[in-house]
Amino acid sequence: MTPTRPPRPSPQRALLTVGLPALAAWAALTLAGVLDPLHAALLVVVVATAVALWRRLDDGEEALWPDVVQDRREGARNDVSELGWATFTRSGAVGDRVLRRVRDLAAARLAERGVDLAAPGGPEAAARLLGHDVVDGLVARRPVSRTEVHRWLDALDTLPAASSSAVPGTAPTTDRPEGRPQR
Repeated sequence: MTPTRPPRPSPQRALLTVGLPALAAWAALTLAGVLDPLHAALLVVVVATAVALWRRLDDGEEALWPDVVQDRREGARNDVSELGWATFTRSGAVGDRVLRRVRDLAAARLAERGVDLAAPGGPEAAARLLGHDVVDGLVARRPVSRTEVHRWLDALDTLPAASSSAVPGTAPTTDRPEGRPQR
């Protein structure tokens, strides 16, 4: 968005907006006896010249910063920095962005094992793999402490391999996202 400059007044308008008030000021100073006619005229001319010059001066162009195109990749330096700042709230609880990322990670790790937390019976199946306290924390929408998130991540890290931990009655998923190493 480029800043727009108001249009310059026409010479006739400048004469009306500067000249008529100057003439009125000269008449007021002379008729009130504050200044003699010559000095009143000189004062009015000096003030009118200063106003006219001030209106004519160019403010210049405002220098705008160019838009910087950033290559946004998942897990890039900006994400790490933003997550670092968004980790904790003022109260010391873990921030919403971090909780959302951990919950997404948990959902992906459980999906590799054929468990969906949103499905009926999903929380019970997830509790068999992670424990009831971890699953209760993952599905609850409440402030969470740092130690609780550490417990969640430790439980996710200790999950057995996807092929041996499929919940009975569900088919394990075999497709993996690209770039993700086999554990």
